[in-house]
Amino acid sequence: MDKRIIIFGGLGFLGSRLANKLNKIGLEVVVVDKVESKNILNEKINYIKLDLTKNSIEDFLDIKKKDIFINLASRQYHNKIPYFGRQNWFDELNLDVSKQTIQLATYKEIAGYIFFSTDMVYGIPQSNNITEKQITNPIGEYGKSKLKAEYELLKFSKNKIPLTIFRPRLISGPGRLGIFKKLFNLIYYSNLVPLIGNGNNCYQMVSVDDCISAIICSIENQIPNEIFNLASQKKIKVKNLINNLIIHANSNSKVLPLNAHFIQNILRISEIFGLNIMHKEQYKIADKDIFLDITKANVLLNWQPKYDDQNMINKAYNFWKKSSMIT
Repeated sequence: MDKRIIIFGGLGFLGSRLANKLNKIGLEVVVVDKVESKNILNEKINYIKLDLTKNSIEDFLDIKKKDIFINLASRQYHNKIPYFGRQNWFDELNLDVSKQTIQLATYKEIAGYIFFSTDMVYGIPQSNNITEKQITNPIGEYGKSKLKAEYELLKFSKNKIPLTIFRPRLISGPGRLGIFKKLFNLIYYSNLVPLIGNGNNCYQMVSVDDCISAIICSIENQIPNEIFNLASQKKIKVKNLINNLIIHANSNSKVLPLNAHFIQNILRISEIFGLNIMHKEQYKIADKDIFLDITKANVLLNWQPKYDDQNMINKAYNFWKKSSMIT
């Protein structure tokens, strides 16, 4: 396959794994990120240290028609978020860099563009089986920035270059903590594990490895001009997911269901005062039954997730414990 893959945000949790995998299967890979490489990339991978909010990739690399852009660059909730100007802070990278790179991509007529958005563009779900046709209505700054980026990408790429947009659920796997760090600590010390709601709702994730396989499927299928949900396939209730993890961890923790409305109000007030225990796009859907339909990716990309949510969270716990991340 005579393609060169340029990955923006290529040193993140997904990006570094993707870069090494693509290199392993024989593709030329260029990683662009503003942080140091930390020796996590294969030495055959070209690394460019670059802050895309301040510079254009075109100033550092000759863009060619055979190139494929994969945009993983993103500001998310695990970053340090300013109290004021939150929307502009998210937009500066998630929206503006997407707009900058798609304009360059269409001008150079490259081979294709792959963008990782988020399921948070859907907002509070209207049903418990969400297809890509559901109306988008994000409720927080992160989801709004990603949806605005989608609009810009679609506007500039139309009839010019192939564009695939992925909307993943929470990307999980060994090494990815985020909100799970608090959960793992509670379970490790056999403390009560509070649930927002009764825990009878479904919680769905997607494995980092399954995200990588979806990207490869898109490349192999000439980057379809489509939007795809990415998620696990097997439904599991939140309370079952946590109870099974407690058993896996050999812990004496117990789940403690709490009134969703009451807890969400407390979290909302905490967020107003800058005490971000959870963010709006997290706690407002914590008790909702959400399940992304992945039929479209299965049919058009021949993509099938290999990992289920229990497997993912158990592996993430094992990695956390082994890596001495206990606090």
